Amino acid sequence: MARLLVVLALVSCSAPRTPPSPPVANVAPAPTRTADGQVRPEATAGLYWLPYVTCHDCQTPVAIVAYVTPDPASARRIARALDGTLALGLPYIIHTDELGIAPSGIAIVTGTYSSRSAAATAAATTRLVDDRRATVFELAADAGAPVPEAPRHVTVVDRGPRVMAWSRTDLDAVEAALETTTDPDASSSMEAQRAWIRRKLREHAPACTVQPGDLFVVEERELEWYAFAPVRCGTTLAYIDWTSSLLGHAVVVPDGTGHRLFQIVGAECDSPIIESWSYDASGRRRAPESDGLVASSSGC
Repeated sequence: MARLLVVLALVSCSAPRTPPSPPVANVAPAPTRTADGQVRPEATAGLYWLPYVTCHDCQTPVAIVAYVTPDPASARRIARALDGTLALGLPYIIHTDELGIAPSGIAIVTGTYSSRSAAATAAATTRLVDDRRATVFELAADAGAPVPEAPRHVTVVDRGPRVMAWSRTDLDAVEAALETTTDPDASSSMEAQRAWIRRKLREHAPACTVQPGDLFVVEERELEWYAFAPVRCGTTLAYIDWTSSLLGHAVVVPDGTGHRLFQIVGAECDSPIIESWSYDASGRRRAPESDGLVASSSGC
């Protein structure tokens, strides 16, 4: 069961990886916003309409275009082949369980669209990659429809440096120590608790490091919701900081001068807690007095 936690996770600036080549549009450019001021789906990258609204001024898409494969190795090859050829934040990778579409597998999403015809036009321009072609998938038209059950998810490591992953054993031990510690730094707030856990984890040797762009199919029961994202060190379960991943419905949106990334980092009274970062080809970063917590959509 998902643990609904209020988390104010902070991510420090870090050395960027080499940016990909400049984006090359594969569809005709469209206005960023609709006539009533909403951000058009074509200008976004990410899952922002289910189960919580991650982007409050983004228009709900009607369809997506995606390559779908059950094989993680194939998904990695497709994602690498597309990197740098699409708009920032694309391809966006998610399990079809979360989208409520078939066939079951990993969806490498190349774009979201405001009409099926626009999606079909875009799909026609995509190329054969790893013996697969992108397909149009229509989405539920009813925004109030039940959220599909998602027994599987895909952890994607975000842009940036390599990320340390911690064993399940070490994470369990540190979380158990939190329950008995008298350290005042561990109890002043949820933010302080998370910082305490991270600090104690760094007293252990990491199980491995994972690379930006690495992806892992994970089970619902393996998620440490809004705190730690499951990955694999070889075949062994391990965990990275939640905000080193793109779980929690992270969405990249143009903001007029560049892009921003919004990610669900917690929930309170069944409303999302969202954080915001400036975002570019090097990943997420803080900007003084402009980033941080976005208030949940409703109170208790």
